[in-house]
Amino acid sequence: MQKIVNQIKELEIIEEELNSNPVGILAALVEGDQVNQISTTFLYIDKNVYIFFNEGNEVYEKLQFDNLSTFTVIGDGEKIKAKKFNFKPTYNFVSISITGMLKKIEEIKTLKELKSNYIKKYNKELSNEITSSSLINVIMIDSEEIQAFEEYGG
Repeated sequence: MQKIVNQIKELEIIEEELNSNPVGILAALVEGDQVNQISTTFLYIDKNVYIFFNEGNEVYEKLQFDNLSTFTVIGDGEKIKAKKFNFKPTYNFVSISITGMLKKIEEIKTLKELKSNYIKKYNKELSNEITSSSLINVIMIDSEEIQAFEEYGG
């Protein structure tokens, strides 16, 4: 079995994948200095990742803010024109990891804008009025590093 891994450096390609992918995995410190991983929906805006939690969410209550966290998205499909292979690839995927400080979003105007963008991304049929209790708490990964790779193998 062979595999080829290419780094994706074009921000446009990375952002397209982040904006089109509905789910990713947050890896963050929780109480007791343990790393917790959760799969979740998200928004990607201006090189930052925003994640929404409902009121009373246990994971949200245990998060340790102002610590490094990572958010990873895995997608399929060819993002970079691959060179000719000396084997026939049987799989192909793209992985993007964003690392940065985990922060709470508390400013009311920002919260309203983020909630509106979230609803536009995930539920096109809702009106502009935001009433969902599942969008109460918002966190941000203030990105310090974005790494993206495409892998072919077979």
